[in-house]
Formats: sequence, C-alpha cells, structure tokens
Amino acid sequence: MKVLILCGGRGIQLFNESIYIPKGMVRLGHRPILWHIMKRFALAGHTDFILALGGRGEMIRDYFLNYDRLANDTRVVLGSGCIEMLTQHQEDAWRITFVDTGENANSGARISRCRQYIMDNNFFVTYSDTLGDIDINGLVTFHRSSKKLLTLTGVIPPYREGEFFIDGKSVIGPYDAREDKQSKRQRLVNGGYMVADKKLFSWITSFNECRLETDVFSRLIKEEQLNIYPHYGFWRWLDTDRDYLYLQELVDKNQTYWLRESG
Repeated sequence: MKVLILCGGRGIQLFNESIYIPKGMVRLGHRPILWHIMKRFALAGHTDFILALGGRGEMIRDYFLNYDRLANDTRVVLGSGCIEMLTQHQEDAWRITFVDTGENANSGARISRCRQYIMDNNFFVTYSDTLGDIDINGLVTFHRSSKKLLTLTGVIPPYREGEFFIDGKSVIGPYDAREDKQSKRQRLVNGGYMVADKKLFSWITSFNECRLETDVFSRLIKEEQLNIYPHYGFWRWLDTDRDYLYLQELVDKNQTYWLRESG
C-alpha cells in the first residue's frame, strides 16, 4: 500500500534552530523525524511513500536525493570526482515520490493533489510530526473489516503534569491517563495514522482551503463512514520544544518504541 505523508504547513522553529524548518526535518538522533515515521511503516512491509511537500519542501527532497551518500560509508577520488559506496543501508527498497503540493494548501488539498499516484483501493495517510508504536497491519485489517471510507488511529493525548479534571467550578482531581483509558466515554484524538479508501477522493478537492480534519471528518461521521482504531501504546507528536526534548531524550536512552516491531 502507498503511504502518503503530509509534509506541509508552516514548519517549526525550535530553540536550537535559527529559522523555520519543516517539522519532518527535525532531527532525532542523526535522522529526521520523517525518517523515523517512514521506518515505522517499513517495519510493517510498506515502503512505497508519497511525500506531499509544502513550504521548504526542497529540504526534504534534497535529504532523500542525497540519502545514499549520507547513510553509506563512501569513498571519493577527488581528482575524478568518482564516488564509491562501500556499504549498503537498510532503506534500499524504499520508493519515494515527491509531490509539490504548494506552500499554502491544507491537508485535504494536499491529498487530492497526489491522486494520480495512488492506484490501489486503500492507502495510508499520516503526518510528518507524529510518532507511535502503531500496529500498522492491525490498522489495515481493522479498516478493511469496517468497510468505512476512512479509519483513523485514535490516541489518548499525552497529558501535562499539573492538569486537572474540572466539573463546573469544582476540581474533581488530577488528570490520570490510566483512568482516561478505562473511561466509558473515551477522550481520543486523531493520532495521525490513517487508512483511506480511494473513494475518499470524491469527498475532497484540490482547493487550498480543503482541510481533512474539519471539512471532511464531520461529513464522514454524519454519513457513518469514519471509524476509529484505538491505540493505547506509545504516541507523541512534535509541536513544541518540550515535545522535542522528550522525544530526543527517548532516542538518547535508546527507548525508540516506534522502531520496535509490533507483536
């Protein structure tokens, strides 16, 4: 199945960066977060990627076009400029299609502009700033059994220390993710990892204003065409310096849960 990754938006400026860069190019260890996301899909056997590029998309394109030289041991003969690859990286089978979907397009428009490269009945959609130990093939099985147009992975958003449950003017207690997980009415947010039926293209347009999360989700819910695949394992998005430091600490401690195979 094709894996369509939305790489648009304004980007992010972390405390250690002087300019805005695409979120997907934020380094965790010695690889961009986008690589980590792609690796999650590759571990499940899905290596055919479509990168829907937005602002500063050339940074993403250049990284992968030069990937062999960056990831392999190399030898160069300076006089002739001859370059020899001495090793072979594990990503040789990755197939990447770069699509310039414009600097100002929203998510629905970006997906629509990739339509010509998607031939299968189902395809993945995800973002370039969310990491999780999602059971990718379990998500596919769940989607196909539901016969809906779109299945998204629902996750419990990571809580911040010091958050509280409030009922009106009364403080019920500190927020506890374990209690939230067991609640009859679950508080789930879009975790990013989605599977779509190709018929979804009839629900979106290539106009910049088309946004999947607002324009399409509500209509799909109304027509009972959206399903949720609950995920209670590791999940985190990259949105602030605090998120970056948390994820970088996990990498430093070799606690990269998203790079471990499901099962």
